[in-house]
Amino acid sequence: MKKIFLVCCTFLLAGCFGTPARQADIAFYDLGSLAGTWAAPGFPIAAVEVQASSWLGTPAQLYRLAYADNLRRRAYANSRWAAPPAELLERFLQRRIVFGQPDFTGRGCRLQLKLDEIEQRFATPQSSKIVLEVRASLLPRHGETLLAKRAFLIEKDALTPDVQGGVAATREAVQALADELAQWLGAVAHDRPQAVAVCKITGEEK
Repeated sequence: MKKIFLVCCTFLLAGCFGTPARQADIAFYDLGSLAGTWAAPGFPIAAVEVQASSWLGTPAQLYRLAYADNLRRRAYANSRWAAPPAELLERFLQRRIVFGQPDFTGRGCRLQLKLDEIEQRFATPQSSKIVLEVRASLLPRHGETLLAKRAFLIEKDALTPDVQGGVAATREAVQALADELAQWLGAVAHDRPQAVAVCKITGEEK
C-alpha cells in the first residue's frame, strides 16, 4: 500500500509541477502599436464600446478547417490572445479613434460594436484568411437612441498558414475596420447632419 501511495503522489506532483512548464510555452499575442491616423468624420466620438458573442469570450485563438470540417471551431493549443478579442479590439479602437481625434474633449457620441466573428479560416492546408464580422451602432453619449447602424465584413489573407500569419492578418483586418468606420461615419455626417447634431452638443448645452 505504501508503494502504491508513493507512486500516486509522484504522479500527482509531476502533474502539478508540469502544468506551469507547459503554460510557459504558450505564446500570447496582441494587436501591436497603432498605425495610420483617424479620419475625423466631422463630429466627435466620446467612447468606443465592444461587446462579443458568447463563443468569443475567452482569449482562445480560433481557426476553422473549411476544407475538412466546416462546422467545427478549433483553437490553437500553444497560443492565446493577451485578452479576449473584444477587449483587445476595444482598446485598439479607443486609442485609434477617441484619443486619435485632434481635439479630444470627452464629448460626442458612442460607437458601440458587436463582435460576431473573428477567426482564421483555412480554405486549404496552405491558404487561410482572417474573417472579422462586426455590427456597429452610433448612439448618443447618454441614452440608447439609435442614430445609425451598419454591419462590416472584413477579410484579410494570411501570408503564412499558421498562427503568426493569422495574428498579422488580424491586425490588418482591425486597421481596415477602423478605416471603414471612419468612412461610414463621414457618410452619416454628410447625409444625415441632423442625426449627428447631438454628437456636437456639450454637457452644458443639454
